[in-house]
Amino acid sequence: MMRGWFWILLVATTLLSGCTGDPPLLDPTSGTVASQRQAAVDDLLHGARAAADQFLAGDPLGVRTDTACTAGTDNWKIHDSDRSTCYVKLTTAYAVDVPALPALSGLDNRLAVAGWRSTRGGWTLTGGRGQVDGIEALNRLGYHLEDLEGITYGGPPGAAMGVRLQASATPVSTPEPAAIVQPGGAYFASTEGTDWQTAWAQQRSAHPYLLLVSASFTFANQPR
Repeated sequence: MMRGWFWILLVATTLLSGCTGDPPLLDPTSGTVASQRQAAVDDLLHGARAAADQFLAGDPLGVRTDTACTAGTDNWKIHDSDRSTCYVKLTTAYAVDVPALPALSGLDNRLAVAGWRSTRGGWTLTGGRGQVDGIEALNRLGYHLEDLEGITYGGPPGAAMGVRLQASATPVSTPEPAAIVQPGGAYFASTEGTDWQTAWAQQRSAHPYLLLVSASFTFANQPR
């Protein structure tokens, strides 16, 4: 009789231990998650290209992607709904030769056709000075291109894009450090592609403006 209970207990323990094991965290380099990442990058590139087309821009000066995955927290104080989350950030830029502000006035319509819509309903000014609702207001209030921080757009669920124009005389920024794995942060990190700054430093004397596009996409979530 005792032997029978032992086998019942052994089987029950095995089943319970199998149920309580946590699944692996999301891996953006293989399987479905890798396909989701590539689809996200394609969507971001499509949005960036639509913005560049509005300014009759040519090939990008560089295209960089930073991919990262983070693990959610689940303890006595914090209970994140997702066990892990993966996102990708795209950074690119284009030389612009057409008059900037007239082209900028048609950007909302161009991007709407591509599936991206302005999230703030206006153009954000630098220095936390609020926003203006278009080129007419910009001219009426005496602002210039240098006063514009940029315009933000929302695309597919989980995606956002920022577009900014600047004069070529603006100092060239330093590329951000490559994405890295760090304790308490990303358990996966990868940087691919080329930063735009090197090409722009060599070419900017031949172009009056620079179009900057920065976009991100949370492409995979792993619920608990």
